[in-house]
Amino acid sequence: MRKLGHNDSVTYFGSIGSDEKGAVLEKDLSDNGLTGVFHKDTETPTGTCAVIVKDKERSLVANLAAACKYDIAHLRNNMDHLKNAKIIYSTSFFITSSPESLQEVGKYASDNNIPFVFNLSAVFLL
Repeated sequence: MRKLGHNDSVTYFGSIGSDEKGAVLEKDLSDNGLTGVFHKDTETPTGTCAVIVKDKERSLVANLAAACKYDIAHLRNNMDHLKNAKIIYSTSFFITSSPESLQEVGKYASDNNIPFVFNLSAVFLL
């Protein structure tokens, strides 16, 4: 990732473990001018993903781990980070990991006339 001179213009919410992988993610975001606002699960490790790429095709095998433990209370305690948002983006994995959080963010975006972008990143979520 390279810095584009837009420090603090992206805030990343999610759930990580209180472990080395989580610390690496936090540091990498910070080093690149992004803000990480993480719920930290002390009992579950940070998720990992193996990627295989051949030519233009790719396959992923994910261990979502702490990513599945996002706590709605964390979102509610950190909603101030959304007050200046020009766009809100979410992966569809919140459908299974924290549907209440996804609904609350969607309502916030709607109530505040903020575009809400949502992807369908995995076939099983359809």
